[in-house]
Amino acid sequence: MVLEQILNDLSDVTTNELPSAALNAAKENWSDFYPVFERIANEFINDDTSLTEDQQSVLFYGTLLAAEVKHKPFFPLVLKIFSRSDMFLTPIEAVYGDTITELTGSIFYMLADGDAQALSDYIVGDHEAMYVKASAIDAVFAQYEAGDITQSVLNEHIKRWLAAFLVVPNLTHGFLLSTLAHLCVKYQLDEFKAEFIALCDKSVFDEGCFSAKEVKEWQYDNEKKVIESGLISTAFNVVDTLSNWSISVATESDFIQPLANESEFADLMSDNGLLANMIYDEDFILANSVPVSETKKVGRNDPCPCGSGKKYKKCCL
Repeated sequence: MVLEQILNDLSDVTTNELPSAALNAAKENWSDFYPVFERIANEFINDDTSLTEDQQSVLFYGTLLAAEVKHKPFFPLVLKIFSRSDMFLTPIEAVYGDTITELTGSIFYMLADGDAQALSDYIVGDHEAMYVKASAIDAVFAQYEAGDITQSVLNEHIKRWLAAFLVVPNLTHGFLLSTLAHLCVKYQLDEFKAEFIALCDKSVFDEGCFSAKEVKEWQYDNEKKVIESGLISTAFNVVDTLSNWSISVATESDFIQPLANESEFADLMSDNGLLANMIYDEDFILANSVPVSETKKVGRNDPCPCGSGKKYKKCCL
């Protein structure tokens, strides 16, 4: 497959089918594909609203491919790409969608190739990323879990992050503090226990992520670490990952069965029909009403109805 066809297939936003052949061809022709992809990445870095939908698609797939082939020269660029707000309706969210919370930790781990310092600099950087900073923290813990860095090195990074997150209390820093506290519990880093518990009365933690109560309890509960649990992948195949990566979202069609014909609907709407009672009979409605939580209608990747601005799965879920 020639480069032009690869780019056409990767940028085709009119179909929901995974461009498996183009992805494999891009890997096989990486030396030709990468310069074009790199140019699009730099365009996004310079102006994150400048890309067309076709270019956004190439940027998305190219980032995953760079991680798969562990193209380390792309690492500084990927840090710049994600050095911006990653909340809802942001340019980065338009390109990467759920990848922001699902795959960026693995992308960072594979591209960093053990460079914990660069990830640490990104984590304390003066930019508005929240979810991806948390993913970068996961990636550094994965480096420790894999034996890429020692515990003493990890501890020094944790001290640096704590100092940075406590300078200005805000939504992002609260989320990152809770993420960090949870990881310290998972990895049984008890040397930080007293410091985290001392923060519990200062309202600095994100109660929907890892609450002050959970920090105080400091219970290991045999929680799996980030690589062990699959949260961070040390290697992946883009085609396999995207083919298997699906999140079940209930739709109305899962629950509503179509009526066989119009006469069936007429029977239901007759004076003694079920729908007539349900729609028009006030006593029936009051007798059969139950409190309904709006969060039950919210997808796990939708904005949380509590108004926090975070994804539902990262907040009240």
